[in-house]
Amino acid sequence: MEIKILEKALWDFLVNDLARLQKLEDYYVGRHKILEKPNRLKEKPDSKLIHNFPGYITTIATAYFIGKNITYKLLEDNLANEYEIVGKYLATEEEQQCNYEHVENCSIFGRSYELWYKNIDNTINFKTLDPRDVFVIRDNTIDKNIKYAVRWNKEKNENNEYDYILEIYDDKTVTVNTFTSVMDYKGIILTPQGQGEIRLHGFNKVPIIEFANNKRKLGDFEKVITLIDGYNEAVSTSLDDMKDFTDAILVLTNMQGTDEEDIESLKKNKVMLLGENGEANWLVKNVNDTYSQNNKNRLNQDIHKFSFIPDMQDENFAGNSSGVALGYKLLALEQLAAQKEMYFKKALNERLELVIDYFGLSLKPLDIQKIFTRNTPENLLELSTAITNLQNIVSHESLISLLPFVEDTEAELKKIEKENQIEQPLEYKGLIDEQMDRKKIDEKE
Repeated sequence: MEIKILEKALWDFLVNDLARLQKLEDYYVGRHKILEKPNRLKEKPDSKLIHNFPGYITTIATAYFIGKNITYKLLEDNLANEYEIVGKYLATEEEQQCNYEHVENCSIFGRSYELWYKNIDNTINFKTLDPRDVFVIRDNTIDKNIKYAVRWNKEKNENNEYDYILEIYDDKTVTVNTFTSVMDYKGIILTPQGQGEIRLHGFNKVPIIEFANNKRKLGDFEKVITLIDGYNEAVSTSLDDMKDFTDAILVLTNMQGTDEEDIESLKKNKVMLLGENGEANWLVKNVNDTYSQNNKNRLNQDIHKFSFIPDMQDENFAGNSSGVALGYKLLALEQLAAQKEMYFKKALNERLELVIDYFGLSLKPLDIQKIFTRNTPENLLELSTAITNLQNIVSHESLISLLPFVEDTEAELKKIEKENQIEQPLEYKGLIDEQMDRKKIDEKE
């Protein structure tokens, strides 16, 4: 890679992407803008309450979409031997964990990355990467394929300046080198410290895959950050108003002779002696609690509305709902999950392409069906009724796949077949015993 291309890509990432990604991480862990709000009085800090809507939004969106593991099914039986090779990397505990981490990263940052690498024994493996540690350079084709991918880190040297350690992947090799840097408002200049280490990574394409949350790679709570800031401000201000109310000022009218000793006596004895025309009143701030609460309710509703994440504490979710009623309540979340599924399948196909190409198989990613199951509470009574009504209309395999507690449909069908084979001889044995009993009765007669 030309050094000028690398410099421009690193500069664009540091200036444009990294600040945005770090802001999203801050909001997810609870470091919100309100913490930077200056206090009205130095001696009296204002309330700065954090309402972690981002954590709630990401948790619900991630668990609903990928809380139940992805299952895979081969569509062409004649490719079973090749599928067995690929299947070692599918539906494993490591793959399920990586999938969950990808969906969580996508919910927070709008994207996630996966690195494939070859071990010393020629086996291959993969890991989820933090989107803040990776940037990619794409080609000019209509598909905008990844031409280079870079993992980066920086360390301070003895001159108290930053050195950049860059791990650069192309379609054949990975180059690791350390660069001294000079940065100003125009850009960054990198100077390599030696030739660097160059090695083959073992694949025929860049072994880093990008998982996207949507077309524009936006996080799930990114578009409602201003609403979250408004909610934090509204609740914090309400608490400040309550503090101001408890810290009310006592106004003494025509009591100019009152001194500090009188005030101390008042605090101790709770008794005040008023002279002629004297008067004492509390100066309090009038608080319109109804107006404040309406604002908070409106902000809360808008946050859930525009993030497509339902408020599970809402009274609409109380009680036992039928499957249809629950479906309507989760309609917005389902639209969000459908979008996620579309882009996640694209990344899964790229993952499969990498594995299939590595082993030189004729199998295609589209030969493997990816089955996503939403993580929702199931009404098993309704479901069993539906399955009963669909008997002899839909295949047994399709009916069994509807059951939420059955993860592997094929394995369940084999269990059923095995049970039938065991029960069948018992039925024949019963018929034989019945015939023998009848024969004995006939002989006695």
